[in-house]
Amino acid sequence: MGAALLIGLPPVAIPPAAQAQQTQVPAILRVDAAASASASGRLPSDHPAGTAPAAGSTPTAAAMGAASPAPATMPPPVSLLSPSAPLDAKERRAVSLARQWASRAEMPQRGEDGMIRFLYGATLPTVVCAPLQVCDLALQAGEIVNNVNVGDKVRWNVSPGLSGSPAGQITHLIIKPADAGLVSSMTIETNRRTYAIKLVSTQREWMPLVAFNYPDDMQRQWSAYQQTVTWGAAASTLSTGESVANLDFRFRISGDDPNWRPLRVYTDGAKTYIQFPRAMAFGTAPALVGLDNDGGWFSGPSQQVVNYRIAGDRYIVDRVLDRAELVSGVGGGQTRVLITRDGVR
Repeated sequence: MGAALLIGLPPVAIPPAAQAQQTQVPAILRVDAAASASASGRLPSDHPAGTAPAAGSTPTAAAMGAASPAPATMPPPVSLLSPSAPLDAKERRAVSLARQWASRAEMPQRGEDGMIRFLYGATLPTVVCAPLQVCDLALQAGEIVNNVNVGDKVRWNVSPGLSGSPAGQITHLIIKPADAGLVSSMTIETNRRTYAIKLVSTQREWMPLVAFNYPDDMQRQWSAYQQTVTWGAAASTLSTGESVANLDFRFRISGDDPNWRPLRVYTDGAKTYIQFPRAMAFGTAPALVGLDNDGGWFSGPSQQVVNYRIAGDRYIVDRVLDRAELVSGVGGGQTRVLITRDGVR
């Protein structure tokens, strides 16, 4: 019965807009097919090869504004830094000299304690580290760090450490990178010298222990040797008439290690003699002050006035010293050498 009702209904006229919409659907499909064929380098199947579509037919992909092909070359990389400043002849010469010093073939050496040792001042030392590893850079005994500057403070961590007794403490710089493939630099200012160091990080290679050999140490050792030889070859009496056998050499020397650090301290029971290396003749002589046996955790010992005179390479003090200090410089950059007689605390 439903079928009969449908047969009996009059035909319904389709609006022109709907007819146009129906007729456009195949055209849209043909346009999509043409665009796909153009992207793949083929003509659509309803247009044989070598023939063009007839007038009034579906527009091509080029007519529809299809995307142009990819460029033959990639665009240049974007630089994150501004261009370098121009250098004149003097600046280029200075940079060239610095590069020559940094690239000098002065090879490091391995010490008996496992440390990789660079000769200070000979070339630019490089400390190679790796993530999750620790590099230990040790300075000279008694050397005090005033400042540390790292080129990349975010990805390089540098912290201080100490070893040894208070009489000869060694400052250590503990270096740890956050990632591999990093290259940076570091400067260390101490109470004795300035270090310039290159920092490099790799995935696995690293240097556990790093230290320096110092030319002034060698000079001091030779100076002490010459003084010892001269002392042994000298007569058994001093210029003051005192016998060497009657002298007391039981003094300890500690603290900083400048080039004027005394070679020996001794007494004849009435006076105290402080003998210096020859290097002191070319620098400023340190001041000598006596120290009381007081002081505590938060205060140093009281200082005493000491009467002394300079005779050649020696200070001659007019009494027997138990504790004294040699001081050079002012403020935070002072160099101090402590002299203590054995048996005195």
